[in-house]
Amino acid sequence: MKAVKVLLISIAALVAAMIVIPLTILAGLFVWLKLTEETDDEEMELDDAI
Repeated sequence: MKAVKVLLISIAALVAAMIVIPLTILAGLFVWLKLTEETDDEEMELDDAI
């Protein structure tokens, strides 16, 4: 029974990691896009002034 319990806990941890890791990557990409969005707007404003 102890082996089954360890197996179930390890499977649950693996499933949790499969959910948490991609969400963390997506959140990081979203933050990166939001931080770099300002520089893109400034470059567009400079192009319009020329």
